Amino acid sequence: MKPEFLFVPGPVNVPRRVALAEARDVIYHRGEEFAELLKSVDAKLKRVFRTENTILYFTSSGTGAMEACVANLLNSNDEVLVIEGGKFGQRWRELCQAFHVKHHVITLDWGRAIHPQQIAEALDKHPTISALFIQLSETSTGTVYDLESIAKITDKRDILFIVDAISGLGVVPLEPDKWGVDCVIAGSQKSLMVPPGLAFVSVSERAWQRVAKSDLPKYYWDFNAAKKNLYFTPFTPAISLIMALDEALNIILEEGVENLLAHTELYARATRAAVTAMGLKLFSERPGAVCTAISVPVGLNSKEILEGLRRDFGIKISGGQDHLKGKILRIGHIGDIGPKDLFGVIAALELTLHKLGYKLELGVGVRAAMEVFAES
Repeated sequence: MKPEFLFVPGPVNVPRRVALAEARDVIYHRGEEFAELLKSVDAKLKRVFRTENTILYFTSSGTGAMEACVANLLNSNDEVLVIEGGKFGQRWRELCQAFHVKHHVITLDWGRAIHPQQIAEALDKHPTISALFIQLSETSTGTVYDLESIAKITDKRDILFIVDAISGLGVVPLEPDKWGVDCVIAGSQKSLMVPPGLAFVSVSERAWQRVAKSDLPKYYWDFNAAKKNLYFTPFTPAISLIMALDEALNIILEEGVENLLAHTELYARATRAAVTAMGLKLFSERPGAVCTAISVPVGLNSKEILEGLRRDFGIKISGGQDHLKGKILRIGHIGDIGPKDLFGVIAALELTLHKLGYKLELGVGVRAAMEVFAES
């Protein structure tokens, strides 16, 4: 079967340079060569994270790093606030439940964005809350939260601010050091353009003070062990993935972090313009650059749309999760894609919808996307 071209929010298409770097000979993870490699990666990754804080490395999915934050930053008697506006906010809640941490939840209709005032009101109502768990980009709905405004609220109250930026790092504005974000979580398979298997957490000085007091169980996820063995890692690392990450960071820094933000936002705006011109409805009230979520038109079957794109064009986009399964489509804008790829997926979506009986003027979406590019 011909490989699918990925227009999903992750994992993403991997650049050839990155794939070739992963194929290099494996080096010894307890030797100086590996330590020098990880030091090089660390310096580059901090530029993408926009932080001077310590970054810890884990061989895991992003969810592993989320669990590590709960295990290392909290005490058994802590009280925390969770924002649940989608599948991954739900994951924060489930992690708190797994560790028996008392948690308050602000539940949002999926696709809605949290308003900072809602957080302020929750913290006023529960003054013993010590930490806030939230997403930068809620991948299940394509919704981005206003973390800069939220950080002003948490910083004033000395609330630990923990952000899942697994899909959003590098493509959605985030300034941890300037804003006062204590922990930022990321994964290799999103904008970093590396296959799945690496997760990262940046840890502020305030967060390290909480780590020193934590009494929750941890072993593999121990922040102190990871910090003590920073450039060798306490356990066997994914050496080939770190080689690939080194090359991916070279690509990102050659383009420039600001340029990566700008071009991903351009692709997102072009996609939103295209689907709107096609008469489709955007699902998120505050869409971001990671993916565009679209409501499936009445009378159409999302499974047929997804299958048509895959079968006829070799293109893979995402459907909805949980109760949104069958109700939305998600087009990713991250990874190794270019303008011709974006125009191609829009044209393929138009033809697929047309074949399924949806009424639209063929080419209207591609034209709208091209106009956004022409104006940029």
